[in-house]
Amino acid sequence: MTGQVDPSRLLGLDALRAALAETWQGVRDVVAEYGPNALLAALLVLLYALLFWGVSKVAFALLGRFFQVDTHPIARRVLRTVLRLTFLMLGLLSITALFPALAHWSGAVFRVYLLLLLLYVGWGVIQRFLHVQTEHWELDTSLRVLVSNVTRAVWVLLGVYLVAAQFGVNLLPILGGLGVVGLAVGFAAQDILANLISGITLLLDRPFRLGDWIRTEAHEGQVTRLTLRTTRIRTRDNEHVSIPNREVAGAVVENLSKGGTLRLNVNVPLAYREHVGRARQLLLKVLRGVPEVLPDPAPQVLVQELEESRVRLVLRFWIGAEHVVTYPVIRMQVLEAAKEALQAAGVEVPFPRMQVHLDGVPSAVSPEPREDRADA
Repeated sequence: MTGQVDPSRLLGLDALRAALAETWQGVRDVVAEYGPNALLAALLVLLYALLFWGVSKVAFALLGRFFQVDTHPIARRVLRTVLRLTFLMLGLLSITALFPALAHWSGAVFRVYLLLLLLYVGWGVIQRFLHVQTEHWELDTSLRVLVSNVTRAVWVLLGVYLVAAQFGVNLLPILGGLGVVGLAVGFAAQDILANLISGITLLLDRPFRLGDWIRTEAHEGQVTRLTLRTTRIRTRDNEHVSIPNREVAGAVVENLSKGGTLRLNVNVPLAYREHVGRARQLLLKVLRGVPEVLPDPAPQVLVQELEESRVRLVLRFWIGAEHVVTYPVIRMQVLEAAKEALQAAGVEVPFPRMQVHLDGVPSAVSPEPREDRADA
């Protein structure tokens, strides 16, 4: 059986043309029904924008002229925010009045406007309260940021919940679903959560503050920032290192800045034949000549240990908190000055040496005794 095949029907062109025609007719109906109101709504939005600009200029001018607070950015920011919310509310009310399908949302829009004003004023009061309390308890910058961020997050979530409730949307089931998802994500991101908990612990325990110089098992530097995930330090070589909070919280941390002044111990070797009292006088004179060494507590030169081939002296002295940053350089300068002073006075600074005796091997010629001195 043979018949003639319609190519347009075979390729689906007839169905496509019919769908396009139906869509175009729908667009024309929508434009005919809502087009004038949409154009009027756009003109109203433009009008309200111009009114907002003009009223803002006049309000700021009056604020600066009569109340003399033009130099206060907080007053200007509050006034600008209130004006924006007000004109936004007026614009939304005008739009809902133009479209009958949105007319029943007019009351909700006005309630949201009042709610946003209340939330904004409330956040200002909360910020002031947090500022007074953090100043009273002398919290450091990191802990202040943590408290402010957590409070802001809770306040924003409360605002979103209240705004959604004005439109009849219940967010509790959604939050419950997000909690289940968050629990699943938490099992998959245990390291991130561990660093997060460790960061909160460090902020509450406060073993160090921003600007302190700390030393861990692998790093030493100045704390530049403490986030909920990492502790960031700047080393003496100006390298910026981010250490996971879990490692910092579980390690031994030495705070070089918290105690104020810092005591340094510098070891200097001395030959057994030399007199300790003489070397002490020379080294104390060296310490008094270093500007960074504090006179009180007084520096000390003590015998730390009697080694196999030398006496180990220790120079104990204190430096101020402002010199903690450069204490390795001060230590090197003291070592250099001590070596030069001892060498100039003829006091031997020995180098490590070891004597080996071989049993059963006769010595044909006894070597003449000689003195080994460190040639520095």
